[in-house]
Amino acid sequence: MTEIDADVLVVGAGIAGLTAAWRLTQAGRSVVVLEANDRVGGRLYGFDVAERAVQLGGRWTGPGQDRVKGLAAELGIAVLANTVFSDLGKERGDGPSDKMRAAVRKLDALARTVPLESPWTAPDAEALDSQTLASWLAASFGPDLAAVLGDILSGFLPKAGDVSLLHAAFYLHSNGGLAGILGLDGPAHDSEMFEGGAHRLPQRLAERLGGRVRLESPVTALIQDDEGVRAESRAGDVRARHAIVALPPTLAGRLIYEPALPPARDYLTQRMPIRGKIVVALLYDSPFWREAGKRLVETATVMLWDEGGEQSPAALSGLVSIDASRRLWLLPEEERRAAILADVAAHLGPQTLAPTAYHEIYWAAQPWSRGCNSFMTTGAWTAWGDTLRAPVGRIHWACAEVSARFVGQMDGAVGAAEAAVEAICGGPSGP
Repeated sequence: MTEIDADVLVVGAGIAGLTAAWRLTQAGRSVVVLEANDRVGGRLYGFDVAERAVQLGGRWTGPGQDRVKGLAAELGIAVLANTVFSDLGKERGDGPSDKMRAAVRKLDALARTVPLESPWTAPDAEALDSQTLASWLAASFGPDLAAVLGDILSGFLPKAGDVSLLHAAFYLHSNGGLAGILGLDGPAHDSEMFEGGAHRLPQRLAERLGGRVRLESPVTALIQDDEGVRAESRAGDVRARHAIVALPPTLAGRLIYEPALPPARDYLTQRMPIRGKIVVALLYDSPFWREAGKRLVETATVMLWDEGGEQSPAALSGLVSIDASRRLWLLPEEERRAAILADVAAHLGPQTLAPTAYHEIYWAAQPWSRGCNSFMTTGAWTAWGDTLRAPVGRIHWACAEVSARFVGQMDGAVGAAEAAVEAICGGPSGP
């Protein structure tokens, strides 16, 4: 097999890996990107249907997320206002109750006590890390309000019973607090979007990188010595002075490392699961639901919203709940589609049953991503959290999970990539 030499090897062509490769190229370094999938983008996935950009992966940005918006401007991609959810709230005339607002403030006050660079040093870190988010919510607010808050938080975290309270608090602090996410004090966390879809970002980066990106080239092993790092992959071996692994920690942990990863780093990758949901897009000739003023559907199975705009076809996009995703994925494809459409049709009428196109993806079933949002289980931050960002020799980590600011978001992925490049090329470091 052919052996290629480069200054830096990047494993993974999601937005973090491609940003790292682009910044390295700008710095005059030679780079090779090895991507297991047959496309770039990782957890950003979309495509065009006529005038409509269909998005089935990460899509939104918002206040303070200047790194990814700066990258978009560099790539010639405009940032647009996302008014879908704010408009929906106005249409429904609803909003959080005083009791809910007080609960959000209490949760955010706790989140602010968690240092972003070192969550394991928070006051009472071990106590926070030894309990789940669900247990704290129930003890603090009672079962009914706790259930509502848990449902809201499962939009970006796992089920409240699965995640460490310390991790949930870190996540909220990193993303501007739950009040910021919900837009209680100003524009919401997801109040902006990218023209043509977020998947344009990795596509534009890949175009600029050209032949440096090699698809369908899964890396199986990283062998490190005093001279550099050698990657073994289907595309051949690549030798480089440094490597950037731009994969979620749980997937990074599946590679073979020689020498083996330090025990603490390996244990960390075992305690950072990644949760996934079924994401759907339903396309229609016309937005018939608008006539009835129903631009949002929330059922026990799915939250579905009008994508807005006058582009053709009209589109409803939706997230299936974690539990329903697990259950529905066991059904044959046609039965799963019929069940989701029937659930929505109960709210929007029989026209819903005949979309011009139906698209879905179950992120947990994607072999090269295995989900969308990673999280830490109880005890992980305090035992092994200090290994999350630290390089192992010449191997650096860059993904949305690594960033201290806007963890789990595109902005966090861009920041983590740029920090890895700075660490390799010299200069300030730290996501």
